[in-house]
Amino acid sequence: MKTIAAISTPDAAGGIAMIRISGADAFRIAERAFRSADGTKVTEMRGYSCAYGHVYDGETVLDDVVLTVFRAPHSYTGEDTVEITCHGGIYLTKQIILLLYRCGAEPAGPGEFTRRAFENGKLSLSQAEAVMNVIQADGAAALQLANYAKDGKLGSEMRKISDELVDLMSALAYWMDDAEECPPELERTKLSQQLTVLHDKLENMAQNYQNGLVLRSGIRTVLLGKPNAGKSSVMNWICGTDRSIVTSIAGTTRDVITEQVKIGEYTLILSDTAGLRDTDNEIESIGISQAYKTLEKADLVLYVIDASAGMDDTDRETLDRCTNQNVIVIWNKNDISDDNPPVLPYPLISVAAIHEDSVELLADALRAHYGTLTGIHGAMPLNERQNALICKAADALASAVEQVAFGAELDMIYADLECASNRLREIEGANVSEDVIDGVFSKFCVGK
Repeated sequence: MKTIAAISTPDAAGGIAMIRISGADAFRIAERAFRSADGTKVTEMRGYSCAYGHVYDGETVLDDVVLTVFRAPHSYTGEDTVEITCHGGIYLTKQIILLLYRCGAEPAGPGEFTRRAFENGKLSLSQAEAVMNVIQADGAAALQLANYAKDGKLGSEMRKISDELVDLMSALAYWMDDAEECPPELERTKLSQQLTVLHDKLENMAQNYQNGLVLRSGIRTVLLGKPNAGKSSVMNWICGTDRSIVTSIAGTTRDVITEQVKIGEYTLILSDTAGLRDTDNEIESIGISQAYKTLEKADLVLYVIDASAGMDDTDRETLDRCTNQNVIVIWNKNDISDDNPPVLPYPLISVAAIHEDSVELLADALRAHYGTLTGIHGAMPLNERQNALICKAADALASAVEQVAFGAELDMIYADLECASNRLREIEGANVSEDVIDGVFSKFCVGK
């Protein structure tokens, strides 16, 4: 297998950069470019040891660096690996990587280091996938979810369920060879109960996936309300900057303005929309039409009501349209109104957005809807591939429960259990095709 090399830090200027080499010739290739200050050769260095020295292109010094050696199998990839930490100049790092290519290394493809870790048994496929989730995490919740999977908690739960299914399959196989002696665990009521418990576990994991998407990918959020309700002020309050134009003229916002905002542990993909009203203005009408289209795609509605004007039928009609979204009502401009907020079947926060500094009220409302970090645990799929396999396994178990209830032959139940077990094992990389593996690692960055 070829020895590969890549820059593993971002393609940008910084204090330091790191270049990784992995493969059977990693030490020899590094030795052609590096000279340690004390004369130690790379090929003679112990694993988990470092050396200070210089990278030479011929007799020209490119940089002073720290070189770290990892000897197989005790490395990230499971292969002999060298990491060179140099100064973080864009031109400099490219000159060093080009030098390593001339010394015999081949350019690494996207995710090739992690793919080798998977192929060498250092990581399961679900753990390898979690590496990119760790890199892409933009908040504490997303990072915690990714680390659970990277630490193997998802794989452990999948193996536990699969092992229970294998035990039942063994009992079924024994019974099919000796029909006169049925094992006690295959008594139909007991079998149905056990399969139902396993099915429910998988169903809960699939539901956790949908909840986890909120924490990883962000909540598609739309700001709705009548003209002059203060939506733009609310947008600016949440964003912490003057993102939307605020005036007393109705219909100021004509287009959909979108920002990504962190509120506590949540990411909102927040869209400010045109005020909702009947109008003869063609441009404003287009903006209102876009607002309703944005609503259709939203996960969450922040509905803004002008406290000084109160709630009317237009507000109620619009809220009635929000049947597929979570809703939080923002009772805005409470500084110029003495009216109490209405009693509604939605969470409500009362603010004067134009004067507010803290978004903690909104963060608390989001936690009420979506839960907190304390509800996160390791048995959660992180992508569509994993979730689809869990759903297929759950469907197979649902079929098995039906077969038991209908008094079907146990060999038919065996086929359902085998299907479920195989789907769960695919999550960890068992019996997956090269196309699936290629698809997983094609999403990785070069250098990881």
